[in-house]
Amino acid sequence: MKRVIIVHLQYPEPGRVKTRLAESIGDEFAAQTYRSIISRVIEQVKSANPDIIAVAYDLSETAVGIREWLRPLLHAFQGETRWYSRSDGDTSQLLRTAVMALFDSEPAAKLAVIGTSCIDLDLKVWDSVWSNLGHKDDVVFGPAASGGFYLIGLTQPHEFLFREVPWSDVETVSRSFETAAERGLRVCQLSERNRVSAATEWETASIEVNKRRCVFFDRDGVVNQSPGQGYVLRFEDFHLNEGIAEAIRWLKDRDWLVILVTSQKGVGKGLMGSEDLEDIHRFMQRELAVSGSAFDGIYAYTGQFDCQNKPKPDPQMILAAIESFHIDPRRSWMVGDADRDIAMGRAAGLAGTIRIAGDKPVGVPADHSLERITELKSLFERIL
Repeated sequence: MKRVIIVHLQYPEPGRVKTRLAESIGDEFAAQTYRSIISRVIEQVKSANPDIIAVAYDLSETAVGIREWLRPLLHAFQGETRWYSRSDGDTSQLLRTAVMALFDSEPAAKLAVIGTSCIDLDLKVWDSVWSNLGHKDDVVFGPAASGGFYLIGLTQPHEFLFREVPWSDVETVSRSFETAAERGLRVCQLSERNRVSAATEWETASIEVNKRRCVFFDRDGVVNQSPGQGYVLRFEDFHLNEGIAEAIRWLKDRDWLVILVTSQKGVGKGLMGSEDLEDIHRFMQRELAVSGSAFDGIYAYTGQFDCQNKPKPDPQMILAAIESFHIDPRRSWMVGDADRDIAMGRAAGLAGTIRIAGDKPVGVPADHSLERITELKSLFERIL
């Protein structure tokens, strides 16, 4: 039985998103705020380990912009990504269409539908959703403290919940419970959670979603065993280093982001295809996910003429991640095994750098040096 999460969102166009918040902080800043919130929501959705993330968005003409905006946030997701849009109709119609299409292709799915105003979707929420849908309940409702829902869980389409209930209305919650009861559905109610829609709510939430802490990791020789002077060309030859999963899990347990920044010029040299690199990273993510240690983002320079990323020590990959994930470089670190990794971290203005010793010459000193990856978690405990 697949776990699926539908995320309903809008393109962050000033004047169209967070309009209540914009009354206090202005359209431009409200749109930037919305981007920050979405980054946090997507992070929490990925932490739920769904098999499929489906994005339901308004206005089909924004498809290219939506996908380009979300690409860095979803690229590291090891599952399947789907897209649903509307050309007319209201939110109820969009969600009904997405839910029906999802169950047409995945009739045995456990489905959670969420908006993007709640940033408090921790593992307790997801554990409750999946366990209740799996054992005893037909519908799970997560009511927001300010009205409406932050989450609805389903094991069947129940399209009447989206057709007969006035969405974006003060009666949404009461009418939904009444409709479910009339249809004889077994309902689980989650605890209330806050949504971010007004300035007072944003003052509290901004601490959590803005200026995140991150540790950036080089790949070969740090995350996985070094291939020497060559490249890892197949996922069968990719082997995680001992201790790396434990170090990453320590970070994620403390709400740090972890992002991979890697040079893989074997693609540009024709030794492997882009699909091979994607296969390797999907394999890596699956292996790390077993211990809750998957990367939040993956950036790779491939050496291809149309590659959007620049080679190390240029800090472009880190700077791109800082913008997409709303990271504070002054609270973030770089872990690598080569001069170009350390120089990259310095050029990006990170708080510090960590070198994993190996057979590469040392010309650029790091703030900390370790002989083995197995020492990394202990170092994190001392300095972070």
